[in-house]
Amino acid sequence: MTITERTPSTAGSRRYELTQWERRFIGGHVLIAIIALGIGSLIGPLQALEYPNVDLYQYLEPILQSYYQGLTLHGVLNALVWTTFFIVGFTTFTTIVGLRRPLSHPRINLAGFITMVVGLLLAAVPMLLDQATVLYTFYPPLEASWAFYTGLTLVVVGSWISGLGFYLTLHAWRQENRGVRSPFIALGGVINAAMWQIATIGVAVEMLTMLIPWSLGLTDGTDPSLARTYFWFTGHPLVYFWLLPAYVSWYGMLPKQAGGKLFSDSLARLAFWMFLIVSVPVGFHHQFVDPGVTQVWKWIHAALTYSVFFPSMITAFTVIASLEYAARQRGGTGLIGWVRALPW
Repeated sequence: MTITERTPSTAGSRRYELTQWERRFIGGHVLIAIIALGIGSLIGPLQALEYPNVDLYQYLEPILQSYYQGLTLHGVLNALVWTTFFIVGFTTFTTIVGLRRPLSHPRINLAGFITMVVGLLLAAVPMLLDQATVLYTFYPPLEASWAFYTGLTLVVVGSWISGLGFYLTLHAWRQENRGVRSPFIALGGVINAAMWQIATIGVAVEMLTMLIPWSLGLTDGTDPSLARTYFWFTGHPLVYFWLLPAYVSWYGMLPKQAGGKLFSDSLARLAFWMFLIVSVPVGFHHQFVDPGVTQVWKWIHAALTYSVFFPSMITAFTVIASLEYAARQRGGTGLIGWVRALPW
């Protein structure tokens, strides 16, 4: 019997019902994420109004003291906090529901969540006190309080700890279902967590070897060019960390919601493995005008950047094909007329 011929022992119509603790745990991630998104989004219009010279910051003192303080809060809350907390919560959900089993080591995932919350609170204090107005990219020679750098580091470390919990849960499921292909909806989230852990090595090295010692006065200065390279080792894969949970929902949830099935499970898995391989080493394309990066590396990263086109096109084809199949099952006809048959 081949691996594709076997089905999970938990397969069938039975659904896994989340426990009250699991619901609260996932909801805690999502609640913090939405609060961060809400605050960060409210600051956005203040920045937009600066362009026609409408300065509303003067009415918000001492809460917000400057345009760049607001821009830092906007970027950190929307690009880093909202995304990390939501994605970790979403992946917790897809891991539990996809594998139809509880987390194998819930205390590890709880420790990850607590670490992220502590890091968020630690980073929030200097941002609100205007002691970390360095934007979400925190490029040196702009300098922030040590608490800002340490707090963001703890948010990343917390996501790593949660990722460990996901890996252990998938491993436990595989031990219980030997020779069975892992459910895609769970595998996709775990691959995204693995990609994130690899990608964030760059910013971890930047924080631990450069920015935190510098902000504590342990070193006299830092290297702005090298810091930018470390940041973009993480900064570009960050956008795929945001994107892949959406892909999980497109591949793993949308076809069923449309009344059909996934057109090709194998293509879905191939797309995710390709993202894991090609998404990390492309950061130099954010440094095409930086003199500290050689032309050879810029050419290599340009080629790698275009390689991301392939899993993107696989996704476009597979998701649309899945929707077309569902629509035709519902009676849709014609070259594009089937679109009207989808359950909009």
